[in-house]
Amino acid sequence: MWFSRVLAEVLEALNLAIGVIIVLMGGYFGYRTAYWAGENLTFGAGLGVVAGLVAAALVCGLIANLSLIEQHLALIADDIEEMRARDAGELDADKDS
Repeated sequence: MWFSRVLAEVLEALNLAIGVIIVLMGGYFGYRTAYWAGENLTFGAGLGVVAGLVAAALVCGLIANLSLIEQHLALIADDIEEMRARDAGELDADKDS
């Protein structure tokens, strides 16, 4: 279980780098395609960057949303564990009273 959590945190940390790589690769492939077709290289690279931005938004947005869901589920699981411990008498219900 802890290994899955570590992998999720690593993926969350790498999310920005993945997005930048997708955008740069889009620009590169746009440039290469324009060069191969004999078209305007700047326009090809720009179109590739726009396509890369769309792809990065989809991929990295999905990763970010899944990471957010995972964090919320972890909080819910911690709250449930605390409630079960409190019900079993392992924790004091009210420390202030």
